[in-house]
Amino acid sequence: MRSLGSSFLLLISFGRLAALAQGVPAGSLTLMDAVRMTLARDPNVAIEVARVDAARGALQFASGQFDPVVASGLSRTDSNVPDSLSSSQETRTLQNNFGVTKQFRSGLILAPQYQLSRSGDLTAGTVTFQLRQPLLRGRGREAVQAAELSAEREVVASGLDLRQAVSQRVLVVASQYWQVRAAEHNLEVLRASESSSRELMENTRKLIAADQVPAADLVQLEASLAAAESARIGGERDLFTERQSLGREIGLDPGEIAALPLPSDPFPDIRPAAVPTAGESRAFIDLALRHRADLEAARQRQVETDLQRRAAENALKPQLDLVLAPGYSGLSDGSSAGSFFSPLFRNVPGASSLLSLALSWPTLNQRALGALLQVDAARRQNALVVDLLAKGIGADVPAALDAVGRDALRLEKAREAVRLFERTFANEEKKLRAGTSTLLDLITQRDRLTAARQTEVASELNLALSLLDLRFRTGTLLGNRGSLGEVEISRLTTLPSPGESAP
Repeated sequence: MRSLGSSFLLLISFGRLAALAQGVPAGSLTLMDAVRMTLARDPNVAIEVARVDAARGALQFASGQFDPVVASGLSRTDSNVPDSLSSSQETRTLQNNFGVTKQFRSGLILAPQYQLSRSGDLTAGTVTFQLRQPLLRGRGREAVQAAELSAEREVVASGLDLRQAVSQRVLVVASQYWQVRAAEHNLEVLRASESSSRELMENTRKLIAADQVPAADLVQLEASLAAAESARIGGERDLFTERQSLGREIGLDPGEIAALPLPSDPFPDIRPAAVPTAGESRAFIDLALRHRADLEAARQRQVETDLQRRAAENALKPQLDLVLAPGYSGLSDGSSAGSFFSPLFRNVPGASSLLSLALSWPTLNQRALGALLQVDAARRQNALVVDLLAKGIGADVPAALDAVGRDALRLEKAREAVRLFERTFANEEKKLRAGTSTLLDLITQRDRLTAARQTEVASELNLALSLLDLRFRTGTLLGNRGSLGEVEISRLTTLPSPGESAP
């Protein structure tokens, strides 16, 4: 199965990433650095990997039902049998048996065996080829192979659970990465505002010293500078908090968090015209229905319980087996070791055969009825899970797509506002120098410019988070093969394509 192969590729890639993500990168921190370190360290991913291993073990256990079973025995019996009141006869019997039992996935059981018995100088041998074919219970692949087929589906479902866990961790750490990036940009804006306030106050002091500006104007500037310093301190605190949160999400130790570089990747940039409208979301819903790992895992488990139900229905039938056992017997004399096996191919008088019907019929069959009730309950649960996930996708994907479009438009307007406020602030400075404006007007325009720049940063963050959410909702954060090595920067910063193939 393709999905089963993807699960194994996922495990292999997990091992490769664990080797790649040793320590904290020096200099700058890219988004891919953060993602790789998280996947290599995160215990949630490791738990899902262990569950995949457990499912593979269960599959191997179920497949063991069809392994050939070899049975062999060698025994010697010494006995003293009285033949009169005063004497006895010593008898020594040597027996050897060997057989192989093999159950096929159709239900047929083949059991060839031989038995040799030597007493004195006579050795008797019997060879049989027993074939047991179930006619009711245990007949056909759906009944016999159900445990193995169900285990195969569980391996696939566990691999999809692993993929979903990886996708969730990528979403969380990438979102936190952008939170740190936004906090850093916001701090830069606040520092620029503080620097502007300080420069304006110093220039005003010079003008006051030259008796060109009244000393009372300095109070307004000092208040403005104090407010800017307070905002900058708050921005530093926000950056420290977000950085600590990023280190925690990655799974770093305290010392490693302290050495964690600041993010270096730019925010993603999406033009509003490139984003389909919510009315065009049908293609993205279909994309999610093909790609969502949690939905596909639920579907696999639904198929798994369907297989189990057919086997449970079969278990309600009586056990009626047709047994055919052709064979032959031989006899030889001699006490040498070589003559011990000669009855298998010498002095064979002819073939014999056995044909019989074996019936076993539990009168109440409570175990089979209970197993059927359990399977039916599991089928209903899985059907409800599939339905809930599909309905959630139908509601969440259009909302996520709409959020990307509106956030892209909001960012465009925020950037336009910054450009206009920059021109307004420059004009206000000119008016102040010309004596047609006041310091209060200039401070007001500068604060508006600062607020506009902060809005721009918030809009960049919202767009980055919306893109991640849309990718997660459509199941396209990871590459098509589902391996961890296919977590690419383009999947974290661009719109998904409705034509992407399913993993």
